Amino acid sequence: MLQQRLELTTKALVIGLLLAVIFCGTNVYLGLKIGSSISASIPAAVLTMGFLRLFKKYSTLENSISQTTASVGESLAVAVIFIFPALLILNVWHTFHYVKIVMSIMPGAIIGVVYSIILRKVLLSDKQLGFPEGQAIGKVLQATERVDEKGGGRMLIWGMIISSITSFCQIGLQVLASGVNKAMVVSGKIFGGGVSFSVAIISAGYLVGFAPMIVAFVSFILAWFVLLPIFSGAHGIKDPHDILASAFYVWKTYIRPIGVGVFIFTGFATIIMLFKPIIKGVKESARALKNIASNENDSKDLNFIKLLVLVFLANIPMFFIVLNQLSEVNNFTPAVNILITLGILLAMLVVGFAIAAVSGYFAGLAGSTTSPVSGLLFIAVIVATLLLQLASQRMTTVSKCHLLETIIIMVGFIAGSAVVTNGSIQDYKSGEIVGATPYKQQLGLFCGVIVSVLIAPLFISLIFHGYGIAGVVPHAGMDVNKTLSAPQASAVATLTNNILCGSQDWSLLIYGAVIGFIGLVLDIVGRKTGKFRCSLVSIGMGIYLPPDIVLGLFIGGCLSLLVKKRQAKIVKTYGEEFKERLSSKSNLLVCGLIAGESLMGLFLAIPFVIFQSSDALKITSERFIPISVILSVIVVIIIARYIYKTATKIQNV
Repeated sequence: MLQQRLELTTKALVIGLLLAVIFCGTNVYLGLKIGSSISASIPAAVLTMGFLRLFKKYSTLENSISQTTASVGESLAVAVIFIFPALLILNVWHTFHYVKIVMSIMPGAIIGVVYSIILRKVLLSDKQLGFPEGQAIGKVLQATERVDEKGGGRMLIWGMIISSITSFCQIGLQVLASGVNKAMVVSGKIFGGGVSFSVAIISAGYLVGFAPMIVAFVSFILAWFVLLPIFSGAHGIKDPHDILASAFYVWKTYIRPIGVGVFIFTGFATIIMLFKPIIKGVKESARALKNIASNENDSKDLNFIKLLVLVFLANIPMFFIVLNQLSEVNNFTPAVNILITLGILLAMLVVGFAIAAVSGYFAGLAGSTTSPVSGLLFIAVIVATLLLQLASQRMTTVSKCHLLETIIIMVGFIAGSAVVTNGSIQDYKSGEIVGATPYKQQLGLFCGVIVSVLIAPLFISLIFHGYGIAGVVPHAGMDVNKTLSAPQASAVATLTNNILCGSQDWSLLIYGAVIGFIGLVLDIVGRKTGKFRCSLVSIGMGIYLPPDIVLGLFIGGCLSLLVKKRQAKIVKTYGEEFKERLSSKSNLLVCGLIAGESLMGLFLAIPFVIFQSSDALKITSERFIPISVILSVIVVIIIARYIYKTATKIQNV
């Protein structure tokens, strides 16, 4: 007999923390590679129940606690990878500073949990919010309660094994190609493109789905077959002897900023569209605070007064960081700098809460993985940069480094609160479905935050020393072309530096805003007609991400379309529940494929660091590249077919 009253137990917490570390590591690698992370909640729900079944007594509520705790690892990975590599790119840091990362992300993440507590009741009670991912997680939690529901765990592990082997052959031995990029010149103009053979990237596209990926693909065509020829024709070819390098130079210099413009517009548009419901929600939350100590399990939160004290304590490290940096960039008296620091911190809390609230609301509206966190954080970059500019009096090389470091740390603080709120809201919804106690979930979140923040800088440092990041390598002899792209951090670095130095080409951001506005109009039309959706985040991805990644994601999206068409026919014969079980197994297989490659990427970083080369395990020569491409195509087709069969074969259920 299962003991359903078991909830916040030691084993549930330990399992959740162990998985938080694993999901943090996998998403650090994946995010640096493709600029996106994949929700860890559903895989965590399946894995935690697998571990809990090793004990005589376990419950769905314990599973909920473990899943909630584990999912924080993925959220905090996003905060670290989106922001702090910017300091390497800007040449302010030459390696990752563990203490400074922890001192900025930890307070932000803790405040993010507090923000989520403030917003929980009103967002969960808003009937306009469907919480699609939270509902899905809740269903998985309910399904894993059944003793006979074991196939999902096997599919997850099997996917990890397949992608680990494939990734080892691609990244380690290099007998399989990771991807291909090509460019050509036609009438003095460059055209280009590429395709990734990464199992994780294709699987990520599968999970996101066809609709967002077709939008990203169209944006990719716009970037590489329209904008690239225009800008290369207008500004010339940088190196006629290396067309591919010239293509990427034009893309990074002129086209990527347009993608940033799309992200920034997306952030502003989201804030404007959600302004009224967010204000209404905050007012209702404020009125509900007097009942926050309710004794009913389904509405009991942590004590609000203690949370306010925690927010105050969490801001102390940031206060001293900002105050210390201000003394390096101006000649104001200590008293004046204290007042300025307090003003900056207050502004950060306001901006951080606005971004966190919008992220949380959007998570309820469309899901946490589709939340426009990137665009919102670019707004934070602009605000933080302008604030620090006003507080500075000199711009020497040394003071500029202090300013850049302070800005990135401030944005990291805001990122920590935004991503934690974004993910936590989904966990509250899934917990509500299974009857979890909110304050126990919140204790699990705090534990997950502490462990994940302490471990994430170690993972990103390991990956940097193994692969290099965004063209920055830890030591001579490493191939800069094989470094992980870290797209968001690259954009943060460029935007911060350009605004601070007054060299930002605002016209490129405006072009992006115009494209974003056109996309918004199309999305409104499509939403009203019910025929299509035009994701603004996908538009920005298609322009901003490297071409091979976009096409790899698109391949996954196309596979998802084929699966959904086949499953639509299955529903007519076998019913919706049968189709859902097929989808659950295939999605867990795909999550395993993503996790396996990411974990292998982490493991391979160890020999790469030891031998100081990402070619340390390579057993092929340059002449083998064409064969490796053919082999990768074959492997991708086989894996894609396996995913399709898992998702559509009647015998699988």
